[in-house]
Amino acid sequence: MGQVKIPSPPKNVPLHLKIKLTVAALLPTKYSGQLKLAQSLEESVRAIQENRSLYYLVYFPIRRPIPILTGIWLNNQEYCSAPPALGIIVTSIFLEHILLPPRILLISKNEGNKDNMVPSFEAFLLSNPCRFSLTLPLEKEQSATDLQFPSNNDTTFDISDGSINTCCQRISNGNNTLVTSKNVKTSTDQWPWMAIILVMRNKLDLQCVGSLITNKHVITVAHCIKMYNVTVPIHTMLVSLGRYHIRDWNEIESVNREVEEYRLHPDFKDDFKNPTADGDLAIIILKDSVNFSPFIRPVCLWSGSDDLEDVIGSTGYAVVWGHEDLINPYLDKPRLIRMTIMSQEDCLRSNSVFVSLTSNRTFCASSKDGNGPCNGDSGSGLLIRKNDGSYFLRGIVSRSIRDEIKMSCDFTQYVVYVDIAKYLDWIRLHITA
Repeated sequence: MGQVKIPSPPKNVPLHLKIKLTVAALLPTKYSGQLKLAQSLEESVRAIQENRSLYYLVYFPIRRPIPILTGIWLNNQEYCSAPPALGIIVTSIFLEHILLPPRILLISKNEGNKDNMVPSFEAFLLSNPCRFSLTLPLEKEQSATDLQFPSNNDTTFDISDGSINTCCQRISNGNNTLVTSKNVKTSTDQWPWMAIILVMRNKLDLQCVGSLITNKHVITVAHCIKMYNVTVPIHTMLVSLGRYHIRDWNEIESVNREVEEYRLHPDFKDDFKNPTADGDLAIIILKDSVNFSPFIRPVCLWSGSDDLEDVIGSTGYAVVWGHEDLINPYLDKPRLIRMTIMSQEDCLRSNSVFVSLTSNRTFCASSKDGNGPCNGDSGSGLLIRKNDGSYFLRGIVSRSIRDEIKMSCDFTQYVVYVDIAKYLDWIRLHITA
């Protein structure tokens, strides 16, 4: 808590006090603090009339790190300014308070004059929404309404009637073979559509992952945003793109974006007792669009037949950061995994649990390497390579089965994916609106 002192404030005029705080963190809740009179309204007005100092209390939204006072204004005149907090993420908080001057009360003739009559006054607390900014990396601003198209003859994909977006159909080979072993390292520009979705709690935590599908939309699973009837507040979410080293905030090619809104599929059921992958889909809309580069480009949505029979037995490729170690649940660098798409019959026969987890709009896939998605990998895309060498997004990691004995990911069981091909109309509706 802090205090603001105004020596001998002016009389008989509204007192509009405004302060600005900055803190090198995201706020965990919508509460952005409070600015209020240190004394009662009566005592505060009396202090003004007697030319004494007026005091305000400032309640901080978080205890650590301590917010820094960077500006004080009284009646639109600046009295104090200081440098903002330093950090990768800096939240700006504006708090305001208005104290109106006393109003003369009309006294009835029958009441006569009264001693110690306290004049009427009003006080208003104004709490403006806080906003946070990202100080690294610096990049050129771009209009949120403009779509950017990288010049590459291999990357044009029609996403809607007459509207063309660009997507990355071909994966950069980097310096390594595509897939050769259980734990395959990836290169920095090999999967440029990967999005890390972070949520601010006591610190920034990896919530799940997603795939960039336009310069302003990321597709992921709905349970990344709503689970156990608890919805993640928009202002605590951050989407990071162009990332390779998940713990390195100084990656030159990476950018971070606040979330403007999200859309959950209407068929999503947040049912703890009977979870299902059906309808487990969400589209995140970024506040500001991103510039495309070799490190940031959208993935191609599935095209062609949506019949699952056509891709049974196909190999899907996914990039994941999750790790089965509960102490260190995430790897520093992503790894590439191979999954085989299975028939619905094989999936349902393998474990009775899949009866409720799956639907005709999901599919199962098995690990080819004794490995698979794990902690924090919900929302990761599964891509299928077509005959011409291009890659298209077919599935999104939704549900998996845990090994109750080891209390870790059970890679012997199938993983359930949302079948993107069954939701293309809904997706296009929300990215072209």
